[in-house]
Amino acid sequence: MAGLGLSMAVLPVTPAHAVTFVPCGNVAALRAAINASNTSNENIALAPNCTYTIRDTVNTTNGGNGLPSVTGSYSISGSDTTVRRSTEAGIPNFRIFNVVSGGDLTLNSIHVLHGRVPTGAGGGIRVSGAGSSVTVFGGSVRDNSAQTGGGIRIGLGASATLNSSMVSGNDASGRGGGISHAGSTLRLDFSAVRNNRSGLEGGGIYEGPGSQVSLASSAVFFNIPNNCRPVGAVPGCPN
Repeated sequence: MAGLGLSMAVLPVTPAHAVTFVPCGNVAALRAAINASNTSNENIALAPNCTYTIRDTVNTTNGGNGLPSVTGSYSISGSDTTVRRSTEAGIPNFRIFNVVSGGDLTLNSIHVLHGRVPTGAGGGIRVSGAGSSVTVFGGSVRDNSAQTGGGIRIGLGASATLNSSMVSGNDASGRGGGISHAGSTLRLDFSAVRNNRSGLEGGGIYEGPGSQVSLASSAVFFNIPNNCRPVGAVPGCPN
């Protein structure tokens, strides 16, 4: 998939906006910045080539969250930066990002790893509620797990866009190993959903009734037990 050019992604040009910088690895500062930006809509900048490792939850809502829920409209940007749940023994289960009704989050060059909600939805990212949306640009959602939507869960009334990004190595005990989509729209541009697994169907993408997904210069492949379900629900996806 070298043609996807994931490592060569150029961040989109955005209007000038106030930015809060979070020092490398400082999870407490990241949580504080998200809480503040939920009111101010101030963008957040993370350190390049840095890992922010989360070891506890901020709340147990919908299976647990490692970061405060996103209710504002802003971006979190890095440069090959990772935000992850620790894999050490004794770490509680939680997802990484939770975008709720009215929230609009853009992740620029961020890798989301190791979220885990065995009885919930969206191991890496959960997007739910009217008007909520997420954009993943130039990053990845990898090695997360959940009951539904191992990597990403897009709920009713929500939408998502992936651009020059990868969804890989995620696992769902139910449906949608990579992505479970029951929202309004899901768009993939120059992106890949590969090597994900589900216990039931839609190892790559599971598409709910009334939702719409489009693949533009993107591919869904090498997922188990199949790539997309229901059959024919994702145009251009090899089932």
